[in-house]
Amino acid sequence: MTARTCTRRPAEARPLSDRPSTTVRSDYRPDIDGLRALAILLVVGYHVWLGRVSGGVDVFLMLSAFFLTRTFLTRMQAGVRVSPLERLVGVFRRLLPAAAVTLLAVLAAAHAFYPASRWPSIWEQTWASLLYVQNWVLSAEAVNYYVRSDIPSPLQHFWSLSVQGQAFVLWIILLAACQVVVRRWLLAPARVVGTTFGVVFAASLAYSVIRTATVQEAAYFDTFARLWEFAAGSLLVVALPLLRLSAPVRVVLGWLGLIGLVSVGMLLDVQGGFPGFLALWPILSAAAIVAAGSGDAPPLPTRILGSRVMRAIGTDAYALYLVHWPILVTWMVLQRDQHVGILAGIGVVALSLLLARLLTRLVDAPIRSWRRGARSLLPAVGVIVVSVVAVAAVVSTWQTTVTLRERSLASVEVRDNPGAAVLRNAFLAEEELDAPLLPLPTTLDEEWVQLERVCDASVGADSDVIYGTCFSTPSTPDADRTIVVAGDSHAQQLTATVLDHAEQNGWGVITLVKGGCALGLDESRRDPEGCGQWRDAAIDLIENLRPAAVMTIVTRAGVDGEPEVVRPGIDRTLDRFVSAGIPVLAVRDNPRFDVDMFECATGPDPDECVVDRADSLADDNPASALDREGVHLIDLTPWICPQDRCPAIIGNVAVYRDDNHLSRLYATTLGPSLTELLPLSIG
Repeated sequence: MTARTCTRRPAEARPLSDRPSTTVRSDYRPDIDGLRALAILLVVGYHVWLGRVSGGVDVFLMLSAFFLTRTFLTRMQAGVRVSPLERLVGVFRRLLPAAAVTLLAVLAAAHAFYPASRWPSIWEQTWASLLYVQNWVLSAEAVNYYVRSDIPSPLQHFWSLSVQGQAFVLWIILLAACQVVVRRWLLAPARVVGTTFGVVFAASLAYSVIRTATVQEAAYFDTFARLWEFAAGSLLVVALPLLRLSAPVRVVLGWLGLIGLVSVGMLLDVQGGFPGFLALWPILSAAAIVAAGSGDAPPLPTRILGSRVMRAIGTDAYALYLVHWPILVTWMVLQRDQHVGILAGIGVVALSLLLARLLTRLVDAPIRSWRRGARSLLPAVGVIVVSVVAVAAVVSTWQTTVTLRERSLASVEVRDNPGAAVLRNAFLAEEELDAPLLPLPTTLDEEWVQLERVCDASVGADSDVIYGTCFSTPSTPDADRTIVVAGDSHAQQLTATVLDHAEQNGWGVITLVKGGCALGLDESRRDPEGCGQWRDAAIDLIENLRPAAVMTIVTRAGVDGEPEVVRPGIDRTLDRFVSAGIPVLAVRDNPRFDVDMFECATGPDPDECVVDRADSLADDNPASALDREGVHLIDLTPWICPQDRCPAIIGNVAVYRDDNHLSRLYATTLGPSLTELLPLSIG
C-alpha cells in the first residue's frame, strides 16, 4: 500500500499522438481513498475477529500499481519525461520511514514482552522486511514442516509490503521501457502500456493458477504469482478513459463491487485458495467500484466511499496496515491466547487507529511533504539511508549481544546441565544446579539433529524422491556396522540418542527422515503430500542397505483426549524388515501436549509445567502388540516421564523444544538409557 501521488499536467506540455478519448486524467478521486479505507478495515476486522484473510490486501496491490501507472501514463501523454531513478527513490522515500518506525517498535516490544525463543525469527524477519524480501522468507517457511508456528510473527504482514516493493521496482523499469518505446516510435502511450501489462497479466495469472494448484502455501507469498494483481491496476488505468457507462450501469457496478469486496472473505478461503483465479473476485470487485465512480453524478456507493470519514481512514491506511498486526500479535503473546474477544478486539482496533494516526501525522506526512520539490535526490536518498541504518543498527546490536552471551555459556560443564543423567545418578540428583537452563531460547532452532553428509549413489540414495531426506555421519561409508533412523520428525529427534554410542563403537548412522511421514501408512489422518511415494522409496532403500538395525517410532502419543495408538500400517513395514533379516528397534512415542512446553519451561513459573503421563500415554505400551522375533521394543518413558509425571525440565535441561518434540540436548542425555535397552545382538 502506498498513498496516491497527484501530478499536475504542465500547462506548456503538448500531448503526443494519443487520442483525447484515451487520455488519462489525474483528477483526485476521493472514492478511491475511501476504497483504500474499506480494504484496510476489512483486513483489520478479519484479522482481529474472524482470524481469516479478507482479500483486502489484493485490493491494495492493485491500487498501488494503479496510482503508479496513472502518474507515469499522465506524464507520458503530456510529453513529460519521467526519471525512473527519481521515481524509484521517491517511492521508497515515502514507504521506508513509517516502516522503519514500525520495525523499531516491534523490536522494542519483542525485547520487552516476547519469549526469547521467538527472537531469532523476529531478527530474521526484521532484516527480511527491511530489505523487502519478507514474502520469500514466509514462502520458504510455509512449506517447511519444522517451523514453529503457534502464535504468528508480529512481522508476518510485511510480506505484502515486500511484494509491493519488488513490484514497484519492476513496474518502474517496465514503465521506463514503455516511455522509451513511446518516444522513439511515437506510439500511443496507452496502447504501449496496455500491451505491456496485458502480457504481464496473462503470464502471471497463468503461473498463479498453476502454482496455487500445486503448492498453494508457497504461492500465496510468491511475487510472480501476484504480479497479475498489479497488472490489473495498470490495465484499469488504460481502460477507464475508454469506458462510457450510463448512470444505471454505474450504480449496479458500484453496488456489485461493494458487496463483492465485503463478502469475499466470508465466502472464500482466501488464505487457503489465493492467489489463483479466486483472487479475481476482490480484484474485479475493486475495479467495478473504481469504474462506477469514473463518470459525473457519482452513484451512492461512490459517495459513501468518498465521505469524509472514509477519506480520513484512507489517509491512514498505510500506517494502519503497518501497526494493527503487531498490536494484535503482541496482545496474543501477552495473553497466551490466539482468540480475541469482542471487547479485546475493540481495544486492539482502537489502539491501532490511534497509533496509525500518530504515525501518519508525525512520520509519514512530514516525510512525504519534506523537500518534495527539491531537484537533488540527495535528501530523499538520505531519508532512505537513515531509515535503513536505524533499524539495521538496532537489530544487529541486539543479535551480537545475544551471540556473545551464547558463546560465553558454551563452555558450561555438563555437570551443570545433566539432563536425564540425574535420573540415573543419585549424586547428580542431589546437586544444586545453579546454571542457565539449556538449550538457550535463542538457540532453539538448532535443536534439530541434522547429520553432515548427504547420502549419494554409494548407498543407493540416488532417487529424486529420497534426495534431501537422507543424511549420514562422515564415518558411515567405512563403518562395519550401520544403523538407520527412519520415519518422521519424531524419529529424527531420536538420532541424538544413538550418535555417542555409534561414535564410541565405530558405527555409521544414516537418517531417512521426512517431516510428517511415518513409516506406516496412517489412512485415518491426512497424509502429507508425497509421503506415500517417499515411504515406499525409503523402505526399498533400507532393504537394499541391510543395516545392522533400523530404528523408528511405532506408536503415536495422544493429545486433546486422544488415546495413544500403534501407528496404522507400521506392522506391515516391520514385517518387511524382519523378512529381509533387518532387526528393528521399535521405539515408543514421547508425550504430546496442547501447550508449548519450552515456552512454559522458560516462563514465569516453570514448576507448573508438569503433565500427567496418562494425559498422553497409555497405561500399557501399545507397541507390545508388535512384539515378535526381530522386533525389539524400546520404551524411554521412565526417563521422559519419571514417576508417571512429564515435566518440562529435567536436570536443568528443557525436555521439549515445542509441544511434541524432544530437544536435541535432552535426547542426547537419553543416550545411555537407550544403550541399556539395546539387544546384545546389536549393542
